[in-house]
Amino acid sequence: MLVHGAAGGVGSMAVQLARNTGARVIGTASEHNHAYLRSLGAEPLMYGDGLLDRFRALAPEGASVVLDLVGGGVIQTSSHITVPDARLVSIADPSVTELGGRLLWVRPDAADLAALTHLAERGRLSVEVAEVFPLERAADAQRRSAEGHTRGKLILVP
Repeated sequence: MLVHGAAGGVGSMAVQLARNTGARVIGTASEHNHAYLRSLGAEPLMYGDGLLDRFRALAPEGASVVLDLVGGGVIQTSSHITVPDARLVSIADPSVTELGGRLLWVRPDAADLAALTHLAERGRLSVEVAEVFPLERAADAQRRSAEGHTRGKLILVP
């Protein structure tokens, strides 16, 4: 499985959930997040120019699943390193459907949240908090999120 944006708030959860099922996970991230990805059980991969060659060096057999959490055309690039019938999924790029993939939207679900809570209570899922903002600084939190390189979650508190 290849996860683009693996060190972010959503990506780090995806890595952990996939690892909990026994999947091999390769995750793209900047070099300063590679140790963090290793701590989650993923094999880090630098994004950017040369990504396909670096991925093929790690997994010459190709990817059976590609999860795009960043957009910007990575799903199209990644479609060149997949096995036949691979699953392509994006939360950031609607063009994934043109490749036969799925665009996902998150919908809160009590049963799913309970399952995540159970994993967290057993120490099999952790949430990294990048920064906590008081509600009156919500605009600052939004700006930080828009930077696109936040590791972990941004939290708003009353």
